[in-house]
Amino acid sequence: MKLYNTGIKIKKDNWSKFAKLMENQFNHGGDKYKLEGQDKEFTDLVCEISPGESGIDWILQTMVKYIGRFKNFQREKDLLKIATYCYISWLKMGFHLEENHDEDVKKEG
Repeated sequence: MKLYNTGIKIKKDNWSKFAKLMENQFNHGGDKYKLEGQDKEFTDLVCEISPGESGIDWILQTMVKYIGRFKNFQREKDLLKIATYCYISWLKMGFHLEENHDEDVKKEG
């Protein structure tokens, strides 16, 4: 697989394309794994049944699976699945409810 130089401009210019692909993956998975008659999907159920130490151990382990699959096959869809599981983890951990976020960005002021 060929690797490309990706400067800041390329990263900024392609962020919305990546975000749209993630959105497509997220929406497809949400429809595909929705639990009948409930406002949740199978990832929620599996985390409830088998939370592990973090509450999202199953998601983290699934991400490792997709990392291995990407390493073996270099398929774009595996990166999109990993990114989508990052988003679901962020939600399940309640970070979307926070006013202040733990970011690696310089704060003004």
